[in-house]
Amino acid sequence: MQRNLAGIFFLVAGVMVSIAFGSWWLQRTTLTPSSGQATTAAVLQDEQIRSEITSVVTGATAGTLDQPAAEVAALVDQVIRSRPGAAVMGDIVADAHARAIGNHDDPVRISGEQMVEIVRSQAVGDLPPVTLPVSEVSTLRFLANVLGWVAGVTAIIGAIAFLLGVIVRPEKGEVARGFGELCLALATSLVVFGLLLPIFVLPAINDTTWMAAVPRLAIRTMPLVLGAAIVLVALGLFVVLKSMSSGRRKQWSTPLAVGRYREDRSWS
Repeated sequence: MQRNLAGIFFLVAGVMVSIAFGSWWLQRTTLTPSSGQATTAAVLQDEQIRSEITSVVTGATAGTLDQPAAEVAALVDQVIRSRPGAAVMGDIVADAHARAIGNHDDPVRISGEQMVEIVRSQAVGDLPPVTLPVSEVSTLRFLANVLGWVAGVTAIIGAIAFLLGVIVRPEKGEVARGFGELCLALATSLVVFGLLLPIFVLPAINDTTWMAAVPRLAIRTMPLVLGAAIVLVALGLFVVLKSMSSGRRKQWSTPLAVGRYREDRSWS
């Protein structure tokens, strides 16, 4: 089925809208700090992040608890990897995530009260706060700043392209094909922005400790992303193939009708 001007506009609109959605999805799921229990638990699944927190808390509390550092470290690791521990660590992880992406420059501190919950002992309640060595990850800061602009600009371009496609009065088949291509573009964007970039590309660019929070958060949404992508691909292929076959049937029928009309006139 040959593309006319409306079809080209719809194709551009689908690609731009899918990029806008993918940018928003990446920013919302992996670059937006949250103290929610599920989000915190996903981040704390990373061994390097847990090790850093365990080392700081153990160094601050082992002397006061009068216990071997190895025993305290084992307890801390066990607590922070549990779901109740994730609730205690929510604000700490959210602050560390915010600092890693450059939302603020304040140091990430664990207070004495928070350490009481982590080591399960009131003896450490009067200890001064300790600081987690979280540094800003320049790659994440750049990405967090850029994604907002990318989402906004591509959404505007997509809306303009869609309106232009409507103005030039598209055929019904072009509208259907445009919808199908939008589904395919959205599926591709979800996989690229929701899985490939955060799980494989970004950690390869920067391997600092708190960069590991990004793939962990992406893995948390993997079932949703893959399920949505499969549905969108199936729907998109069905609509595109149906619209193309409909267009071919129209093209095949038109020459026959014209030929008959000319043949009838030649005998008159």
